[in-house]
Amino acid sequence: MGSKGGFTLLGLLIILSVLCDSGHSLQCYTCLNPGGACTLTTNCTVNFDACLYVKAETRTYYQCWKFQNCNYEYLSKNLGEKTLQYECCQKDLCNRSDKFLKALKDEKLQGLKTRQPGKKSASFS
Repeated sequence: MGSKGGFTLLGLLIILSVLCDSGHSLQCYTCLNPGGACTLTTNCTVNFDACLYVKAETRTYYQCWKFQNCNYEYLSKNLGEKTLQYECCQKDLCNRSDKFLKALKDEKLQGLKTRQPGKKSASFS
């Protein structure tokens, strides 16, 4: 009976290890007004579950953000910007500017607003 209990305990430990969070945090580019491409990265804290890219009239932002706050009203108020294009995504280092500018340009050319799970984007003036 001792070996059966040991196998049961081992099985439970394996299941628990699979179900537990690995502690991995999202990694995003983080810069304000980079002269060129943003290359500085950071590991986001637990409360921040998205990477943000914002192109405003005079500034460009790259940072960690809360996905639920990825909307024009919240961004405009908190960043103090009236005209902006933004993109929020939830994968490591997904807030590269070249990718977002192409997506926003394509969206404008096609006149489409697309929404994908784990991704929010828009352009406002």
